[in-house]
Amino acid sequence: MTGEIDTAVILGAGNIAWHLGHFLSKSGITVVQVYNRSREHGKKLAISLKADFTDTADKLEKNAGIYFLAISDDAIKTVVKQLTISKDRLLVHTAGGVDMNVISGITENYGVFYPLQTFSKERHVDFTQIPLLVEANNTENLGRLKQLALTVSRHVYEMGSEDRMILHLAAVIASNFSNHLIACAENILKDRKLALEMLKPLMVETVAKAFAVTPGKAQTGPAVRGNFKLMEKHMAMLRSYPEIKEIYRLISDNIIKFKN
Repeated sequence: MTGEIDTAVILGAGNIAWHLGHFLSKSGITVVQVYNRSREHGKKLAISLKADFTDTADKLEKNAGIYFLAISDDAIKTVVKQLTISKDRLLVHTAGGVDMNVISGITENYGVFYPLQTFSKERHVDFTQIPLLVEANNTENLGRLKQLALTVSRHVYEMGSEDRMILHLAAVIASNFSNHLIACAENILKDRKLALEMLKPLMVETVAKAFAVTPGKAQTGPAVRGNFKLMEKHMAMLRSYPEIKEIYRLISDNIIKFKN
C-alpha cells in the first residue's frame, strides 16, 4: 500500500471522531464512511460529513486509504477483532494511553494518530495548532502518516508508544486534574452564591505564566510561602468538604516538598 492518503473511514462518533472527521474533510481528505454501534450518533456524524454510515462491522468499506479507531481505550481490543478490512489497509488508533501493538495482526499496516488535546462537541478547536503524535509499524507507513498529519496540523511529532503514554499521563495530570480542581472550587463558590467567572482571569494568567517562566518559578500561594497559619485557616474552612480538604492538604504538602 503506497501513495498519498485521500480517503478515510472513521470508527466512532464521539468527541475525537467528530473533530477529526470534520478537520480531515476540511483538509481535503474524503471521509467515505462512519462506523458506530449507536445509530443515532453515528448517522449524525456521517450526515454532517456527507459520508455513508454503518453499524455493522462486516459492512465496512474495504478499500479506504486509512481507518481511524476514534473510540474509547477500552473498546479498541473488542472492535479490532470485528474488523473485516483488507489486510493491506492502514489502520490507526487515536488513543494516547494505548500501545500501538494492540492493533497489530489486523492488517499489515498500522499505527497511531494521536491528537494531544481535550475535545468536546460544544467547543471549536483549531486542529492546526494541536500537537499530532504519530507512530507506525514501518518506515513507509510512518512517512504516510506524517504526510497526512501535516495536512491537518502544523505540529507533528514522531513518537513511540512508551513516550506517548508518558506524555498522556502528564496530560491527564495537567489538564484533567486541573479541571477537577476548578470543579472543586466551583462547588465551594456555589454554596456562597459566588460566580466561578471571578476566577477566570486568575486561571488564564496562571497557565500563561507557567509556560512563560516554568511552573516551579510561577508557583505562588500560602504553601510555597510557608504560611502555615493561613493554610490551617483554609483547612478549617473546608470542614464541610472533607474530600476537598484532603486534596488541599496533599497538594499543599507536595508544593512544600517541591520547594525544598
